[in-house]
Amino acid sequence: QKLLIADAGGTVSTGYVGKLFADYGARVVNLEPEDGFVTRKIEPFLPNGNSAMHGYLNANKESVIVRDSLLSHPTILQADLVLIDLDTLDSSLSLEDFDANTCVISWFGLDGPYSDYEGSNEAIFALTGIMKMIGEVDQPPTIPRGFHPQILGGLSAFNGALSFLIGKAEDSKRGIKTSNFRIDASIFEANMYLTELGALTCYNNVPELGRMGINRFFPTYPLGIWPCKNGWLGVTVLSPAQWHAFCELLGLQDLAAVERYGSSAKRLEDVDIIEPRILEALANHCAEDLFYKGQQMRIPLARVPTMTEVFGVDQYIHRKAFSTITDGEFSFKAPSQPVRLFDTPPKFGGTVAELGAHTSDWISLKSHELRNKDETSIKPSELPLNGLTIIDLGMGWAGPLAARNLADLGATVIKVEGCVRFDWFRNWEASQEWIDDDGAEKAINFIYVNRNKMDVTLDFEQQAGRELLLKLIGEADAVIENYSGGVLPKLKLEYESLKKVNPELVMVSMPAFGSTGPWSGFRAYGSTVEQAAGLPHLQGSEDQPPTMLHVAFGDAIAGLYGSSALLTALFHKKNTGQGQFVDLSQAECLLPSAIHGVLHQSVTGESPKRQGNKRSEYFIHGLFPCKGVDKWLLIQIDSESDWEKAINQLPELKLVKPMMTDEVGAEASNVERILWGWTKQQDARSLMDALRSIGIKATVLNAISDLMDDPQLLARGYMQMVKRVFVGSQPHPSSPWRIAKTPLPITRSAPTLGQHNKEVLGGILGLSDDALASLEEDGIIGTKPKLAYSK
Repeated sequence: QKLLIADAGGTVSTGYVGKLFADYGARVVNLEPEDGFVTRKIEPFLPNGNSAMHGYLNANKESVIVRDSLLSHPTILQADLVLIDLDTLDSSLSLEDFDANTCVISWFGLDGPYSDYEGSNEAIFALTGIMKMIGEVDQPPTIPRGFHPQILGGLSAFNGALSFLIGKAEDSKRGIKTSNFRIDASIFEANMYLTELGALTCYNNVPELGRMGINRFFPTYPLGIWPCKNGWLGVTVLSPAQWHAFCELLGLQDLAAVERYGSSAKRLEDVDIIEPRILEALANHCAEDLFYKGQQMRIPLARVPTMTEVFGVDQYIHRKAFSTITDGEFSFKAPSQPVRLFDTPPKFGGTVAELGAHTSDWISLKSHELRNKDETSIKPSELPLNGLTIIDLGMGWAGPLAARNLADLGATVIKVEGCVRFDWFRNWEASQEWIDDDGAEKAINFIYVNRNKMDVTLDFEQQAGRELLLKLIGEADAVIENYSGGVLPKLKLEYESLKKVNPELVMVSMPAFGSTGPWSGFRAYGSTVEQAAGLPHLQGSEDQPPTMLHVAFGDAIAGLYGSSALLTALFHKKNTGQGQFVDLSQAECLLPSAIHGVLHQSVTGESPKRQGNKRSEYFIHGLFPCKGVDKWLLIQIDSESDWEKAINQLPELKLVKPMMTDEVGAEASNVERILWGWTKQQDARSLMDALRSIGIKATVLNAISDLMDDPQLLARGYMQMVKRVFVGSQPHPSSPWRIAKTPLPITRSAPTLGQHNKEVLGGILGLSDDALASLEEDGIIGTKPKLAYSK
């Protein structure tokens, strides 16, 4: 409530940043041109002609029309933060003109070879490698739909902006006046969270398997969305125990008895044998029944709702996952804020301001009411969270990523895991041979998501380990965990117990479906929450099954929301001294990524049609084959006049024009057919550069293995090499925001198991060497994994 945010961008990304601030009480002012922000022109439209998308992004904000100088507007002069999008910034203005803290969001960043390129959501899907993984093997890849890249770009920018606002406020408390910061936030780099791990595995010579078919992702099987007697069931079966339970659920015990099927990868090899049996069994059951029975058996299943069904999901109703937004006399439903601070909850829904409704409020502001700004040459620190201590109890991807983002910004993050119950990102099928070979220290997944952290081992299922954990938490600012609901309460480590040792503690809990509601104890992977959000019903074409975008789409996205949860609660704590419990549902984190479908359903009463790779808003929109195996170029041309202009500007395209006879004409389908034959003879990246040079949105489809060599990422120094024992020098993706030309530095790689036992337990908690030795002898701490039966 102490913050004033000015949005001078008016795009989906800046709007989402502002929304995240406004949901928790910040005063957010939209500085709009005479004809309003570009978001006011996005479908679907309410009966009054207003955009539901604009309403979703801008409820609870003020609207001001700027008729004179933007730079001298009172909102800019008083704002704690100004949001800017390069796509909409007046060409007469420069970023240097703004005397304010700014967060500049752009498709590709402020420098690099792509920095002047026109972006699109589809282009980001293409460049990050997502697009090339989706679709049938012998067909063009599938172009995903929706605003997800811009939403994720906005979420990431919010995390960066709030971190630097926290740092600036702390400097001020210490009497240090720092200069304004400018955050360079790249939408492209923000969406790299989804695929950069794959790039690192390719760097380590793990072969890329390429597109395997709809809902096929190595090495997980069964993984898919399949029809039942009634409805669609989302399945993710990974471990041997889950496989046996799944076979029991469907009456396929003979398959469970096959020894080689204990391995997920081996099951995938025999998909032609196993899948027909699964489909036959599912046809005899209702998806809803299997979902509940399977979850009781601890199988990560999901009922995959259509947009027609999603508003009626019992879990979402219980948690108010959708709120009502009012625009004039009309209203509609949209996703609620997925981050829930229990003591200071967010706003649910709200009212949309008419264009210019608050203009007069700011015109009347007198100069003496404006905030004084002291000039200083002291630059803000690149590590604004220095001094904060976070206990990371997370496992896998989502929770550890949330904590890693804060570690990258200077927070001291202490990861706590056990020698028996170690982070499963080290391995989920451990063997003694793997332990003896130091496999726990060679897992690229773990190294990627746990850099810049410390690591201690504590078996907190034993009383001595639990007591040490409580002492450690007593010294911390926050705790984050992503266990399944019910795990920590069984150990008496839920928030009510923890705040007895630290009344000002912030605790972020991020189970798959949240900590409340009928699904609170259900199990899920990143794929499960994507399925449960209904997002697959918005991708692909009508003749295809609901189409997933990623093997673990929900993990990285939930990780970013986990960071926003920590930062929001810590900002509040810094101002009030109040700690609190923060509840985050990973499934609800996916609902904003489905916003185009949610709004279409709410406003029109119908689910949007699945159109495959076609887009009615473009004259030409599709994927075109290029020279080589599975090489593709995304071409997006807005209008027929743009196509004619392109023909006249690019000599090579003039060769195409004679092929367009009077009978053929310039209809889009015929143009695409002709282009298809021409692009086949071209190198994809060279053609991208040539078409981009004349203003055509052409974007190469990167494979995951291409990401290490993408020209834009190379130019911006996106991958940083850091040495680590056991594996040598490894690439680490940079944070997707920076306040200098270079990315925030990564100071150290991921810790080894228990690497900091002495430094943390001895240094912070004061345990003697003898005490540490005794703990190790009792199996409470250690530096090597152990199998459960050898405990």
